[in-house]
Amino acid sequence: MMGGLNTLPAALAAHLAISAAALALALLVAAPLVLLMPGRPWLRRGVMGVASVVQTVPALALLALFFPLLVLVRNATGLPVPSLGLLPSLLALALYALLPLLRGGAGGLAAIPDGVREAARAIGMTASQRLFHVELSLAAPVVFGGLRTAAVWTIGAATLATMVGQPSLGDLIFAGLQLQDWRQVLLGCAAAAGLALVVDAALGQCEAGIARRRWPPALAGLAPVSYTHLTLPTNREV
Repeated sequence: MMGGLNTLPAALAAHLAISAAALALALLVAAPLVLLMPGRPWLRRGVMGVASVVQTVPALALLALFFPLLVLVRNATGLPVPSLGLLPSLLALALYALLPLLRGGAGGLAAIPDGVREAARAIGMTASQRLFHVELSLAAPVVFGGLRTAAVWTIGAATLATMVGQPSLGDLIFAGLQLQDWRQVLLGCAAAAGLALVVDAALGQCEAGIARRRWPPALAGLAPVSYTHLTLPTNREV
């Protein structure tokens, strides 16, 4: 058990780092797609369909699938593409986080009454002003609901990144299973659950601050992440 406690801080930092990086990558992909969806039902159906299919694949299978894919890319291009460790974990977790982000963003924008948009257009607001000053403010609760769901899912799935060589809290869980040290297994599970609860509460604080248009409380919600030293250590790469 002492070994588990000694390795907990490093495993916790690595877990938070890979989860945050995957969530950031998913946001970079989801945000422009969500902004392009209004007025394009064919795009929404196609993107949501693909994201839904990805979500049906078990997280461990998705992680494992990237090993042969990255090996093929490395052999085809000659580039030093790692097939274990950070890269497959980052890509798989980002894909897994896409569906709740897309649903939250698209659902939030779709729920805005047409009358609100017409009123904003009538007072001379440009498309970008309507988006950032009206639509996103009204859609914020639904958007943040999707973000919070994606964050919790990503933190939970990141425990499986251990299986492809990426350090995480899964190191404690799988090491405990191999050693039949159930206290270490519980320590890893409790740490992952606690991290998910803290991140969810922090995002909830951000959501409340944005809804009230009070930026100090919104920024304070990021304090648990802002003051954490994020690193992305890797074990080995093939």
